[in-house]
Amino acid sequence: MATRTPVTPFYALAGAGDLAVEKFRAVSDDVTARFAKLDQKTLQTELTKAQSELAKRFEAIVADAKTAPAKLRELPVTAQAGFTTVLGQAEETYEDLAGRGKELVERIRSQKATEDLVTQAKTTVSKAKATRTTAKKTADTATRNVKATATSARKTAKTASKAATTAATKVGD
Repeated sequence: MATRTPVTPFYALAGAGDLAVEKFRAVSDDVTARFAKLDQKTLQTELTKAQSELAKRFEAIVADAKTAPAKLRELPVTAQAGFTTVLGQAEETYEDLAGRGKELVERIRSQKATEDLVTQAKTTVSKAKATRTTAKKTADTATRNVKATATSARKTAKTASKAATTAATKVGD
């Protein structure tokens, strides 16, 4: 049994979706082909066959009902064996779907469109980082300029205050 990785459930889900699409297409094609071939005579023949098959199945069900009590006594052993079989099949199916999904994801990753998208995303991230750096530098420069302007304004105000005080003292002379 393969070792499960954290992405195995994702691969199994992708594989199941891919398998479902494949099966749906096959059934759709089959139904379309069958309806295209049907005419009234063929339809009547198919209906007669279906009725005959139903009668045979009914007879089989009646025969099974007669042997049901004996089968019920064997049910626990049969159920355990069936459960073990189904569990093994489920595990195998899970692994198959995970493998199918992994192949699908790898195929998508290697497509030109995906590679172009990854390149474009990397370029966008790079530009965003550069823009952030430029904005930070601009903000730092603006902060320094504001501080310098405030310092200059304080010095100018102090000088103006001294000049006004000196002028005021001379006015009275």
